[in-house]
Amino acid sequence: MSPRPNPVNVNPASPASGPRRRRGCLGCLAQLLWQAAIALALGVVLILAITAIFAPWSFYLGGQFHIIPYWQGWGKMHAKSGDYVVFVEFGPTSRGSHVIAHSNLKGIGYLCTPRGEELRMSLGGSMRPYLPVSTDGEPIDLYMNYWPALYGQFITDRRPGIELRGHWKNPNLVMDDTGSIFRAFLPDGSVYRGHDTNHPYNGEVVPVTLAKGSYSEFKAACADVKK
Repeated sequence: MSPRPNPVNVNPASPASGPRRRRGCLGCLAQLLWQAAIALALGVVLILAITAIFAPWSFYLGGQFHIIPYWQGWGKMHAKSGDYVVFVEFGPTSRGSHVIAHSNLKGIGYLCTPRGEELRMSLGGSMRPYLPVSTDGEPIDLYMNYWPALYGQFITDRRPGIELRGHWKNPNLVMDDTGSIFRAFLPDGSVYRGHDTNHPYNGEVVPVTLAKGSYSEFKAACADVKK
């Protein structure tokens, strides 16, 4: 009888047969961050592509092409109650009335009062539907209501509210306040928070030209208007 072969001695601790080394937490975190960055980049590209299809004019607000479809600018309003500075930043939105067709706008605004108060505002607006790429000469309406950054959703009194109406005169917006400063503020520049039925509605209409500019430029102008 031939001798039986010796069994193969398998060492469970040998590198060839042992378990694979696990990646550390830092490796997993790096992979997750990389995947999140790719997903975010694809999401941004998708949003830009959709905007380019349905609102190509938003890439040319102010008369020049910009890769981010929004516009920002500021201007001064000289009213009888004092000097005000307004800053706006807005772009297209799909939200708005589905009964009356408009090119709807959404963003934020800031209003600096003659007392040096800086009020953060929620901004909405509209232009006519089916706009061409160039909006030069096109009418535009903007409206803003008080909306503090941290607790805006918890307040019910949105005053002050102002409205700006005018048209594009690239690269600027030439507008007036439709009398909203007169309605929203008292003669001393403080916000009107009363409920007097005899409070006058019609009054001074204040012109304003909004020029392309940054929030920091608005801040500097706001510091100059304090009484």
